[in-house]
Amino acid sequence: MAVCGIAFVALYASAPLLTSQNTPVLRKLVYKVAPKYPRELKQNAIGGVVRLNILIGPNGSVSRISPIGGNPILVDAATLAVRQWKYVPADHSTTTEVQLDFIPSQ
Repeated sequence: MAVCGIAFVALYASAPLLTSQNTPVLRKLVYKVAPKYPRELKQNAIGGVVRLNILIGPNGSVSRISPIGGNPILVDAATLAVRQWKYVPADHSTTTEVQLDFIPSQ
């Protein structure tokens, strides 16, 4: 499903959120930007899964992104988008893993 020229990208939080004390904390995503599907990859039906480990600062901004896996071109696209995401503020920084599925047929 394309919306405004942007391919459908499924987003998943696939690991529990943890504080520095490893206490589970739920951080609600309040603003997200969909990654731009690289035109060359979409035209050639090249998709894939990108997994990122992200650190969310107390103010809700994504402060660090560490790629876990995926096509390097898709990782770049995902990183540019996720860097703009905003979460509900909290007392401490938290980490989570997110998965973005790039599906060229949608």
